[in-house]
Amino acid sequence: MRTLLLGAAALLSACVSVNANVTTTPDAALIAVQNARVRECPAARQQANAQSEGFGAQIGVLGEDVALTPLADPTRAVRLRRLTIQPGGVIAWHDHSAVQGMALIVSGELVERHNTCLDALTYRAGDIAREDVSTAHSWRNETDEIAVVLVAHVVAR
Repeated sequence: MRTLLLGAAALLSACVSVNANVTTTPDAALIAVQNARVRECPAARQQANAQSEGFGAQIGVLGEDVALTPLADPTRAVRLRRLTIQPGGVIAWHDHSAVQGMALIVSGELVERHNTCLDALTYRAGDIAREDVSTAHSWRNETDEIAVVLVAHVVAR
């Protein structure tokens, strides 16, 4: 009996509650996704053919395919890409007549010149740019920090 009581006491003494006081700081990418919102040119500043050129030739941009998901139409797929834009980097003027989708700024900051907006727009983490069939635009990273963007486009397979 004594052995049984000593064994039980040993087991119970091993069951100690520990409060580790673990704190976690949300990841910047998670914050961007949780706060995602579409950013658009203010209605009063919209104008057809407001811009027709961007920030120059493409420089300081790395594009990496993350995933490709086939659609029911066997000639189409959704492509997810990660773009990393260095400080001073430029995404040259281009249109989305053939490839439409959207871009989520995950980190950093980018300035966009858009064909239908009189003003350049600044996008920050959590901002989404829609890229529809009538979109033509260019981007530049005017900060000292790298910008990361996730773009999802419907593409030909």
